[in-house]
Amino acid sequence: MHMEFPNHMKAWIAENLIRKCSAHQIKGYLLERGYNEHIIDTEIHNAVSSPYFSVAQSIAEHLERRNSLLKTLDYYKNLEKNSKKISRCALPSYEDFIEYYLSQNRPGLFSGAFDHWSARRWTPEVLEQKIGSNTLIQVQAGRDSDPNYDENNPLHGQVMECGQFMSRLENSVGNDVYLTAVNFILDRPEFRFIREEIGNIGDGYLNPDPVRKSIFLWVGPAGVVTSMHQDLNHILFCQIYGRKTFRMYPAIEVPYMYNHRVVYSPVNPIAPDTVNHPLFEKAQGIEVTVEAGDMLYIPIGWWHHVVGETASISVSLTDLSGIPNHFIDYPHDVFVKDEN
Repeated sequence: MHMEFPNHMKAWIAENLIRKCSAHQIKGYLLERGYNEHIIDTEIHNAVSSPYFSVAQSIAEHLERRNSLLKTLDYYKNLEKNSKKISRCALPSYEDFIEYYLSQNRPGLFSGAFDHWSARRWTPEVLEQKIGSNTLIQVQAGRDSDPNYDENNPLHGQVMECGQFMSRLENSVGNDVYLTAVNFILDRPEFRFIREEIGNIGDGYLNPDPVRKSIFLWVGPAGVVTSMHQDLNHILFCQIYGRKTFRMYPAIEVPYMYNHRVVYSPVNPIAPDTVNHPLFEKAQGIEVTVEAGDMLYIPIGWWHHVVGETASISVSLTDLSGIPNHFIDYPHDVFVKDEN
C-alpha cells in the first residue's frame, strides 16, 4: 500500500483540481491505486488551502476565458465559405499579398515565386556536387526512437559525410534522418554559396539584407515528418525539389492543440488520439500538397504538420519586408513584485 505521496503525484492532484476534476473523482482514482484514504484527504486539503493553488487557479480561469474567446472567433471564421480552401495561383504583388493574405492571417500557395533562383535547379546530386561528397554535415538522426524528436532535436545531432547522407536520402524511406533548420548549415562559411543561390521573392517580399537565421534549408527522404507545431514568425516555404504534404490549422485553434510545451503539440493529425486529445476533433484544417516550384505562405502562428511524400529539398524564409516577423510581446520570464 502506498503511504506517502511523491512530489509528482502532489502536482498531479493540483493539476486535476485546477482542471475542474472533483475531489471525489480524484480520491476514488487514488484509492483504486492503493493510496491511504487519510493521506489522500490530507493532500487534497493541503492543495486547495494553499495560497499557491489559488493563484494557479486564477491564472487557469483567465486562460479558459481566453480560450473561450478563441473558440468563438474560430466558430465565426469557419462560417466564411473559403476560410479552409487554398488554391495554387500566381504570386501577387507584395502590396496585394499584405492585404489579402498576411493581414487576413490566410495561407497562400503560389507558383513561379522563385523560378529565377539558381537554387531552383538543385537536386540531391547537384547539392552533393556543390557541397562535396566527403564534406561533413550535421543532420538529425535517430528520430524514429524518440516520439518527441523535434523538441528533443539537440539530442539527435549527428555528423556524417554529405555523400552518405545523400545516399540515404535517395535510397531509404522514413523519418530517421533529416537535415533540418536547426542544423544551421547555412551559417558555415563553406556553405555560403547556398545563400548566394537564393534570391528575393516577387517585387521585394524580403528584406534585401536578411537577418541572420532567417533562411533555412531542409533536405530529407520520402517519409520524413515534422511534427505539429507553430512558428513565431511568418514563413515562406519554397519547395525546390520533390513534394511535401502540409496539414495546417489556424492559430486561433490553439484550444484544440494541447499546446503545453512551447510551440509544440502532441497531436498527430494523420491518426488522431481521440482518447488523449478529444478536443482536436473540433479543429478544422487545410491539407495541401506542395510541389516542386511552389511557395507556401504559412501565416504566423498557424499550426502545421508536414510529411515528405518524396525525397525533397526545401528552403524556408522568415524575413518579410517592412513588418514585424515575430510574435508581438511573446512572454518571457516575468517577475511579479509584491506591492504590499
